[in-house]
Amino acid sequence: MIEDKIAPFLGTWILDTEESDFEQGSPPKSATLKIEDNFGMAVFTMNQVDVEGVVTNDTFEAVPDGPEVKLGKSGLVDAMRLVFQSDRNLVSEARRGGLTIMKAERELSEDGRTLTVTQTVHLVDVASFKNISVYRRAQ
Repeated sequence: MIEDKIAPFLGTWILDTEESDFEQGSPPKSATLKIEDNFGMAVFTMNQVDVEGVVTNDTFEAVPDGPEVKLGKSGLVDAMRLVFQSDRNLVSEARRGGLTIMKAERELSEDGRTLTVTQTVHLVDVASFKNISVYRRAQ
């Protein structure tokens, strides 16, 4: 069942800024990631404080291994999908016009205490950038 597969990812995760590595932009001063299960829908809530002290909150939801979700006219992306590549690897792809422009690979450590998120942004005709965020499970 999908609920069983998502269970190890659920909880609150705190960014380890010392272990994270950003190719694009500055790493935030602090960040948390909360992953919840809402009747089979995975809900991701991200809160971060940048180096200037500006707070950003963002939420998205998708059904793991479900169909691609069409998004509203946000401008940047028009569809999203969330898939398990393995029991410890949950990947989301943000797409625009059928092309993947952002991909976030979430890899859970064997002990379930560390979540490494590798986010790749593809800028069409420019370059690709990788930001690696290492999160520790909150106690």
